[in-house]
Amino acid sequence: MRVADFSRVLAGPFCTRTLCDLGAEVVKIEPPEGDLSRKLGARRAGMSGYYMQQNCGKLNVSIDLKTERGRELAAAVIARSDVLVENFRPGVMDGLGLGPAAMTAAHPGLVYCSISGFGHRSPWRDRRAFAGIAHASTGVLLRQARAMHTEPTDSVLALGDTVSGLQAVIAILAALRLRETSGRGQVIDMAMHDALLSIQEAANFHLFSDETGEEDYLCSWVYRCGEEFVALPTDPRASWPEVCAAMGMPEHLDDPRYDSYEKREARLDELEALVQGWVAGVGSADAVVARLHEHGLPAARLASLGEALESEQARVRDMTPEVDDRSGRRVPVLNTPYRFSSAAAGVRGVAAFRGEDNRRVLADLLGIDDAEVERLEADGIVSARVPQQRKSSDGD
Repeated sequence: MRVADFSRVLAGPFCTRTLCDLGAEVVKIEPPEGDLSRKLGARRAGMSGYYMQQNCGKLNVSIDLKTERGRELAAAVIARSDVLVENFRPGVMDGLGLGPAAMTAAHPGLVYCSISGFGHRSPWRDRRAFAGIAHASTGVLLRQARAMHTEPTDSVLALGDTVSGLQAVIAILAALRLRETSGRGQVIDMAMHDALLSIQEAANFHLFSDETGEEDYLCSWVYRCGEEFVALPTDPRASWPEVCAAMGMPEHLDDPRYDSYEKREARLDELEALVQGWVAGVGSADAVVARLHEHGLPAARLASLGEALESEQARVRDMTPEVDDRSGRRVPVLNTPYRFSSAAAGVRGVAAFRGEDNRRVLADLLGIDDAEVERLEADGIVSARVPQQRKSSDGD
């Protein structure tokens, strides 16, 4: 399977990196100014870690789509692809003559996936959107703030991008399976707003019940233990006997204030205060977690991202394989989480410099001879930024 990847930064590249890890050949079509993510964070030899993480294993051809010949080259790549992924604002690809109507008319088997903030068929289609906009517009940030009893602040995870990217992967694979029987491709209109709404399990409190109080939403309870914290994703109203046993406080089982779910629900703040007092008195988050595990309760000490990445769990599960950082060193990147019984998936190569595979793609895929490639380069229709000796620089 070949994917023509017109996407940049995160939602689209996250989708196509996943497809690449699953075995697809991904050809990233990058503009002369480069993907913005090349400039985000620390760089070595002109390669940023942010860009590398989302683009490992992809071929890269840099084409100026503002030129007619550049658009012809892009269309030729599309003609030889099974899937197209883009995450421009609605209408941008149409303006280039590479929109879904034109491309699927020319190539009926093409699976064309557009990822945008609010979708192409939407009253909000023309609004600019980033992950934080989707977090705000789908209730994620208010729900988070109310659960934590804090002022709203954006999520530390770009869920709008990554969730829509993963949902796009699922839609693409389903469309490819359907093509096997129908012979026809699909146009996939993937909106970040839809993707985030679709994963909110608490939606049932609004859709199913007449009661719409935000307090009905379930989340993990987090308790302070000195300078550390412990997450206990168990509702003390429902698991009070197990919680009391773990705390060594059997007397609370027969307490008439807490001897039914309804009574415990009315005194939830008191239950939380009892658990918090016990956790604080243990003195060690790891000791709290061990005690809860002894009684069959799920619990975890809150770890930093660095601790999670360096943990034995991540190492054994091969979540941070090393790749060439393009400066002569090896550096870990995140792996995809797919583990199969008799197949392999994961990082399939390095991240390319801008235009690094121009000649390979133009010659091998499009059949363009060397003389024509040189003319395209001379005219600026294709270009590249490949450090000659691959040593640290501030280039893109």
